[in-house]
Amino acid sequence: MKFNKIAAIYTAYKPDHKFIERINFILDKCEIVIVVDNTPGCHKFPDNLKKIKVIQDGVNKGLGSALNIGITAAKKLQCDAVLLLDQDSTPDKALLDKLEASIFDLGIEKICVGPKFIDDGVESYSNLNINKTGYVKVSCLPTSGMMFGIAENQAIENFSEELFLDFVDFDWCWRMGKNYGWSMYCIPEAEMPHRLGLAQKSFFGLKYHIPSPFRHYFQFRDTLKLISYVYVPTYSKFRLGVILFPKLLIYPWILDNGIERLQWMLKGIRDFFNGISGVGSARNLLK
Repeated sequence: MKFNKIAAIYTAYKPDHKFIERINFILDKCEIVIVVDNTPGCHKFPDNLKKIKVIQDGVNKGLGSALNIGITAAKKLQCDAVLLLDQDSTPDKALLDKLEASIFDLGIEKICVGPKFIDDGVESYSNLNINKTGYVKVSCLPTSGMMFGIAENQAIENFSEELFLDFVDFDWCWRMGKNYGWSMYCIPEAEMPHRLGLAQKSFFGLKYHIPSPFRHYFQFRDTLKLISYVYVPTYSKFRLGVILFPKLLIYPWILDNGIERLQWMLKGIRDFFNGISGVGSARNLLK
């Protein structure tokens, strides 16, 4: 079985010159590719793009808002499924087929699936046991690579527009699971190269991803916001909350631009207590 019409939805922010090249890997597998551009002032895309619909208003709306705009557009185009992708994602031609087949194998309703990421040769979910069906049930999936149905009988909530960038995926998955009984699965056979952060390093055997300094602002502010939500699992509240303190103490010393990173962390904590959402103190940087 197959979906009737699938839309690939990309969120873009000042994409590089190879962005359209990466899209070409998925063009012949989707009926339409929707690019929601968050580039302030609008990114200049090539003219006469076939099967690519660009939506842009010159404003950086954040990840959640861009995803909601893309899904709404897909529904208006009478698509019955979406594949969400970041501008850095590099899906191959087999990815969509594997994700689509797994949804129908698992049961089309209330199912969201995603690929196994390959980042600098390191696999996501590599430490989890794959069950006899070949799938790994997880509590949440990254937005890039998510695939799910959007037919009228599917109860779907919007992605958060309060969480500007980080944890939009965690928040949506937990809400969909708690409010509508959705299940999330990683499909190990569906592999996708994807860059998480600027680079990956190791500290006393623990691997971690290095974000841009300003990302610490959203990570701290929105972690505190996320763990205040009632639907977030207790274990996740504890895990996400506890790790903030060592990050605050250690990251400024072991990462480059340590003072700048510390300043962003402190701004994030301050803006959480001031109730600031959206782009917040990063507005001038991301405009």
